[in-house]
Amino acid sequence: MLVALAFCLATAGGAHADERSEAEHLRLSGELEQLAQRQLWQGVDRKFLDLEKLGVEPTYQDLLHGAHASRALGNMADAYARLKRASKLETTKEVLDWMYSIDMHYGMVELVRTPKKGDILTAGELPFDPDQRAAVELAAKAVADNGLFSGLLPAGAYVFCGQAFTVQPGIAVRIEVSPKLKKTQGIIVNVQTAPTWGEGTPPGEEKPPQ
Repeated sequence: MLVALAFCLATAGGAHADERSEAEHLRLSGELEQLAQRQLWQGVDRKFLDLEKLGVEPTYQDLLHGAHASRALGNMADAYARLKRASKLETTKEVLDWMYSIDMHYGMVELVRTPKKGDILTAGELPFDPDQRAAVELAAKAVADNGLFSGLLPAGAYVFCGQAFTVQPGIAVRIEVSPKLKKTQGIIVNVQTAPTWGEGTPPGEEKPPQ
């Protein structure tokens, strides 16, 4: 009898917890919608992160708002990840078009400098597109603050700590710079590139239907 009672109490407690989580989800989704309509993207991103902490699966619309926020803040890697999750809930032309555009205009980049001092990332030419410009500015701030950036950058020419490199869609680039002085060379630079699409898979795997 005691075991049955304990089971019933635990079940009831779990149901109430689920109800509270769902109620909180609805509240945050509503706030997310209001902030998105006002294009207050930093607030949208914070609410989206709060929503994820609930452990409740975001809706398609939640994920779409989250992707818009990440794009506006320059974090295209997060935007792409949220779009990918949204596409698993609803395969819409809007999401597939957007993912395809990112595939065709951005490349994955990892920049590391040890120790992190005097880190500078510059673009050969800042993009006119505001989303691409935001992505470059976010990366430049990351390497300046932490000596590290890992994410998506618009295709183009860049210089990181004096090392020139090119970002191409579908190609991952990793640059590690270590200012260890030697007799023959002042800076050790490790540059690695690798395709981000599988062998035989064309760019824009998520290409939308015609």
